[in-house]
Amino acid sequence: MRRTALGLTLGFAALAALAGCGGSSSASASSSGGDPQVGIGYFQSATIGPEVLVGGNADLAGKVGGKIKLTPIDSGVAGLAELRGGAFPFVSGVGNPPVVGAIANGTKVKVVYAEYFDAAQLVVPASITSPDQLAGATLGDLQGSSEDFEIRGWLSKKGLTDKVKVVGFPSEAAVEAAYKAGSIKAAYVEIAQAQDLTSGGATHEIVTAEEIAKLGYPSLNVLAVTDDFAAAHHQVVQNLVCQVMHAQAISAGSDADRYITNGAKIVGSPADQAIAATKVIPWVTADQELSWFKSSGGTLADGQIAKSYQLTGQFLKDQGRVQTVPSIQQITDHLDSSYVEQAIKDNCAS
Repeated sequence: MRRTALGLTLGFAALAALAGCGGSSSASASSSGGDPQVGIGYFQSATIGPEVLVGGNADLAGKVGGKIKLTPIDSGVAGLAELRGGAFPFVSGVGNPPVVGAIANGTKVKVVYAEYFDAAQLVVPASITSPDQLAGATLGDLQGSSEDFEIRGWLSKKGLTDKVKVVGFPSEAAVEAAYKAGSIKAAYVEIAQAQDLTSGGATHEIVTAEEIAKLGYPSLNVLAVTDDFAAAHHQVVQNLVCQVMHAQAISAGSDADRYITNGAKIVGSPADQAIAATKVIPWVTADQELSWFKSSGGTLADGQIAKSYQLTGQFLKDQGRVQTVPSIQQITDHLDSSYVEQAIKDNCAS
């Protein structure tokens, strides 16, 4: 699964520095003045995200209304900083901390689609079968990431905040290595590392990111677009959202292997690895999509994304990564559910 928040402190500083700069339009418009270039910052890995599924399959890409250009990013924070600087108008697969950091720093961007949850798992020795047995243990995770937000939220729900020591590591591989070396008792890691750690039977997962999301600490990886591009190319944004919804539905259907294989050619991943990695992504399904933006009859302020972003803002403030927690109004100013609403009306999932 894709990284969301390495180097947060430096990244938020970069976003703040860029906040006074206008986004360049050169990355979003074609030199011929025709269809715009649809630049998307994305995470290049064996996990084939919806933006790669769209870009790698002509029947989907051809309906966007512009030429898709995928640019690899190393983290959500870096990707949003590049977006702010005009490198591309879209980012895909970015999680809570980088998005909320961008909101706090005034980046003019809208979240337009909730793509998928993290696929992280809390790996523990087989002898641990309930959360309370973690009291006194040291738990490792990716420092400052969406996973860090999730697992700290879960610990608070279980009354373990002051009973479990959380140690942040610079990479998933470092967390895995520390667990194997016995330096930590539990590891909250993404699916690839979790599968490796649990393959021998001596360890198992005790909770997943998807389960933590249901407790009120969801970390959603989202599609976001600059205000400027959305204002200039509303229909293109709508088309991309529709095709992303369609691509995610395809990835869970009978024709998934062919579409994932085509996407894998773009990132240079072996098809079998891409198929295996992509099929475990916990997608936000089309029938659930709008409920994340707002409840039935409610507003964006009542929605799960806004509430989750407020919790994330407090998490970032507690860690000294933002000075103030964005208000609900600031958060909802960066959410736009209209594209999802139209995609549902257009039955884009089918």
